[in-house]
Amino acid sequence: MKLAGIQQSTMIDYPGKIACVVFTQWCNFRCHFCHNPECVLPEKMMLFQNDLIPESVFFNFLENRRGLLDGVSICWWEPTLHRDLYDFAKKIKEMWFLVKLDTNWRDWKIVKRMIQDGILDYVAVDLKHSLPLYEQAIWVVQPAEFFISYQKLLQVLLEGNINYEYRTTVAKWLHTLEDIESMAHYIRWVKNYYLQNYIGWNTLDPNFGWKPFSDEELWEFQKTASIYVHNCEIRK
Repeated sequence: MKLAGIQQSTMIDYPGKIACVVFTQWCNFRCHFCHNPECVLPEKMMLFQNDLIPESVFFNFLENRRGLLDGVSICWWEPTLHRDLYDFAKKIKEMWFLVKLDTNWRDWKIVKRMIQDGILDYVAVDLKHSLPLYEQAIWVVQPAEFFISYQKLLQVLLEGNINYEYRTTVAKWLHTLEDIESMAHYIRWVKNYYLQNYIGWNTLDPNFGWKPFSDEELWEFQKTASIYVHNCEIRK
């Protein structure tokens, strides 16, 4: 498994823990506001093939961080696209690090298997839009099976004991208060739902002209979503 990058330390990505972040390439979405098109678009990914980090280099790095890091966050842009994700995460777990997975819920079965086998300690799930308008955000037509996978993963997390979160990056003119309520209602009863404000730079769609919301608008979103979920916060 080759990696697009490593963030050596963060206290934000894994709540309550000191972790490193490993970034994967490839994604099944084409979100307008994605900040890393070089890890999503095939024609851009090819330009970085010689700069990918071999798995052996990452594990050498991790070996030298024993006692300094609590865990590893595997994220961006969709890790479940990698066939060796299970073995990669298992190897991290065998080194006694906590393992967090970020996913857009394309493959609930592999996530469930990793949870059942005790490999994952935390799951973060992206929720891009209300389901009827989902393709407006991800820019790709999805089969019905994709939304079934989402429902299955939601059920696994609600019924399990693993720590998890749902999160949405919100952008003005893409999301409305009604959309926030629809999304929060769909994932009702989840433990944590984070709203992240859009920041405009290096977007996959160079013509993406939408803007971030004001603090007042975000607070209104938070208040509305809090009706349905146990905890909703604005993530800076």
